Amino acid sequence: MESLQLVRQANAAVRQRRRKLVAVFVGGTSGIGEATAKQLAKTIESPTLYIVGRNASSGSRILKDLQALNPRGNFEFIKSDVSLLREVDTTCQAIKQKESVVNLLFMTPGHLATRKNDTVEGLDNNHVLRYYARMRFIHNLLPELKSAEIPARVISVLAAGKEGEIDESNFDLQVSFSFGTAATYGATMNSLAMEYLATQHPSVSFIHVFPGVVRTPLMKASFGYLLGSVIGLVTRLMAISEQESGERNVFIATSPAYPPAARAAKSIDGVNVAISSMGKVGGGSYLLNYDGKDATNQKLMEGYRDKGYSTKLWDHTLDVFERVLGSNA
Repeated sequence: MESLQLVRQANAAVRQRRRKLVAVFVGGTSGIGEATAKQLAKTIESPTLYIVGRNASSGSRILKDLQALNPRGNFEFIKSDVSLLREVDTTCQAIKQKESVVNLLFMTPGHLATRKNDTVEGLDNNHVLRYYARMRFIHNLLPELKSAEIPARVISVLAAGKEGEIDESNFDLQVSFSFGTAATYGATMNSLAMEYLATQHPSVSFIHVFPGVVRTPLMKASFGYLLGSVIGLVTRLMAISEQESGERNVFIATSPAYPPAARAAKSIDGVNVAISSMGKVGGGSYLLNYDGKDATNQKLMEGYRDKGYSTKLWDHTLDVFERVLGSNA
């Protein structure tokens, strides 16, 4: 586990070796996404950041904040409801028209839904935000991620280490749904996908992170002001600030400790390389706690590997893309 002091020292050193960086923040108009974008804007000399979200007023506010933090940066807000895969495609196309390289894809969309709510595309709204939309962003932006000179990084912030038992017949949660089931499937599917993608695209790092308990507006947004305030008060003592979360996420996004599989080594630039989710030093897929520590449930993940679940899940994901978006998807 890295102390916050060491995280800050490492982040401060990033500016010396990376003057520019192109990053896409999905779900970046509040909470962890916003905090991480702001920290990254302060870390990189001339960053280009795309902030994707539904709330235009929040987007405008964040752009002003980012410009004040770093007048040399290029910041753009893209209004999009990414619970719809068609809007994900439109958003990605807008980014691809302007950028040939993406260095970082950082994704945090989702909320704490207590009931199933299917979109017009026939998928549960929150399950799309937690899984399908994130995978669609990766799928669409892989050419730009793979074109990065310094290996690109994909970070999905959800619930690494909180995986559980899932059934391939219910990947889309249309057979069985509950609050707990949705949480378990979202966490497990993200981790399985990170492992699959790391093996198929060894020039990119794929990371699934559990952010810990962070003092964000999530509870109030999910449960209403009164109940959300109570939950926030109860968890306050164990929670970290948005700023600390942002600093730690920038460390995970930029540290040499998490290289892609193609550049695996015991140490890079004097930094010890982390153990991947597959038990290898620098294996390209990392399931991390908020502090950068390995959170992999090796026994559970090994069981899924033995059953070929990563491949089955990705085949299912591509089938969903084709069903929703058509055969050219």
